[in-house]
Amino acid sequence: MSGVSGLVSNALTGLEAALNALQVTGNNISNVNTPGYSREQVVQTTQPASTYGGLYLGNGTDLTTVTRSYSNYVQTQVWSTTSSLSGASTLNSELQSLVNLVSGNQSGLSTSINQFFASGVAQVAANPSDIPSRQALISQAQTLAQTLGNAGAQLQAESSGVNQQIGQSIVSINSLTQQIAQLNVQINSMTSSNNNPNTLLDQRDQLITQLSGQLGVSVLQQGNSLNVFTNSGQVLVAGSQSYALTTASNPYDPSQTEVAYASNGAILSQSLQGGALGGLLQFRSQVLQPAQDNLGRIADALAQAMNQQQAQGLDLNGKLGSAMFASGPVQVLANSANTGTASVSGTIVSANQLSGDNYQIKFDGTSWSATDLTTGQATSLTQSTSGGVTTLSFAGVQVAVSGAAAGNTFEVLPTRLGAVNFRSLLTDPKSIAAAAPYVSSAGQMVSGSLQDNNLGNLALSGGQYASGSAGAIVVSGVSVPTALQITLSSGGTSGSSVGFIVTQPGSSTVLASGSVSLGGSGTTIDVAYGSNPPGGYWSVNLSGNVAVSGDAFSLSPGGPGNGGNASAMAALQSADTLSNGTLSLQGAYTQLVGQVASQGNQAQSALSAATAVAQQAGSAQQSVSGVNLDQEAARLMQYQQAYQAAATAIQIGGSLFQSLITAVQSA
Repeated sequence: MSGVSGLVSNALTGLEAALNALQVTGNNISNVNTPGYSREQVVQTTQPASTYGGLYLGNGTDLTTVTRSYSNYVQTQVWSTTSSLSGASTLNSELQSLVNLVSGNQSGLSTSINQFFASGVAQVAANPSDIPSRQALISQAQTLAQTLGNAGAQLQAESSGVNQQIGQSIVSINSLTQQIAQLNVQINSMTSSNNNPNTLLDQRDQLITQLSGQLGVSVLQQGNSLNVFTNSGQVLVAGSQSYALTTASNPYDPSQTEVAYASNGAILSQSLQGGALGGLLQFRSQVLQPAQDNLGRIADALAQAMNQQQAQGLDLNGKLGSAMFASGPVQVLANSANTGTASVSGTIVSANQLSGDNYQIKFDGTSWSATDLTTGQATSLTQSTSGGVTTLSFAGVQVAVSGAAAGNTFEVLPTRLGAVNFRSLLTDPKSIAAAAPYVSSAGQMVSGSLQDNNLGNLALSGGQYASGSAGAIVVSGVSVPTALQITLSSGGTSGSSVGFIVTQPGSSTVLASGSVSLGGSGTTIDVAYGSNPPGGYWSVNLSGNVAVSGDAFSLSPGGPGNGGNASAMAALQSADTLSNGTLSLQGAYTQLVGQVASQGNQAQSALSAATAVAQQAGSAQQSVSGVNLDQEAARLMQYQQAYQAAATAIQIGGSLFQSLITAVQSA
């Protein structure tokens, strides 16, 4: 088009282009604070020229499209760092809560342990017949049980809280994946060869950013759609289809919530990483559950050590002591896919051998195997069968099982409930077994009184508990603490050997007999406990270098004024009763607190690093896609001037057209 009409037509295209550019710029300014908005810009081209009289005359301009400032690489970095930051933030938040819980309980539990032994057990050892001292020990035991039980209950509450948060995260994930799939459909229908629905593209990217805050994701573009997967490859969105997640019970532990596909129920928890959901799963498996197991191990070890020692002594009624504490049972959890009608139960045989780890046991139809779930390594296991019941022994635990079918698997959690169910059992102060089962004395009992007419220098040691007899002379067939008498049947001096017999005072029935080499290390005499617990023996040693036939020694039940067993109880505070005799109760709890505190510090460091990386990615994205108000203000002036110039050109064209009409009319 040429002439005046060409001038006006060209100016009109410029006017429209400037107006549209002003609208795009105004939209940028309006969305400067909109999350996920990508700055838009116009793409303006020259319309093809026309030939008039051998001249190529332009036909104005055309606004071909409106693009958004976008970098796929930078956006991918934002999704990745958002996932890492959200996961680190969730882990740190949960961990700091646990650190505060454990640290807060540290003073309470440490104080309770110290007071139990120092103000309770030690006072009874010093005043074994004093009822107020015994009552104080009962009170300290109840306080200790309450403190340990509360700590276990708080950790259990943390576990329930994690279950709830997992459910909430899954609801958010499903909502986001549904919206992303819907936007894939809309974007596909609205995308043309020259134009893209920029607003919808921004919305989809922002939804994926929100999704990455819940879960680590990877994104693959297919045509105009974005397919979304978890970091480990499970599909969440494929084109127009979203794949929902759901909560499911752990195959072994119904109290533990897992993440699964809604369509087929396949458990995904172990493969999920990143985001709030990944942080929760990591916190539960790497921090919370180990803390529960190790706190339970302390409770189990304390209960077993005190109960075994209590069972070795005599209470004020002259009876062997009953259990002082109870702790949680060993959990043996069957796989929900097991067939058959297996019956299983577990008990702690030796708390000293407990590691705080959990195990999986598997039956192949003939034999059983055990795997440490913490290390993934096979665990040594022994099995025996009697009366249709198979007994499995490993890692300080004994599991009884019957009716198992080939392929059955079970998880064994030895200590998970140790602290939760820890409680004090004694209420009667007289039931504290403070006395040693026997007091060794030279001489023999006559009409209830001790008469020492010995002429030699042999001595009978005070005695101690022994789990095995080690080839010693064993006295059995009597109930501890039945009074016993050891009488020399011959005499001699150093270098010779003399015989002895063991009887009950006033009885001629020989319960055991042996000999002792004079001048040597002596001979050990073990009196078997009839009950289990404690099992084992009360072990004494007869030694010396001059013996006279008829010399006698008495083993008398410990009386009310004897505190020998209470002293042994007090020694348990610092005794290494854990980790195969390398760790004390106090040391184990200090180790637990240190481990959680160390994990807390690591989580804070990881959060700081993730924050810095996420900020860098966000800044990089803003440098590409963000709205700069100074730049937009400059563009406003640029497009305003273009609009005004085009309007002026139109005005001039109108004036020229009017002049032409006037000239024609005059002619």
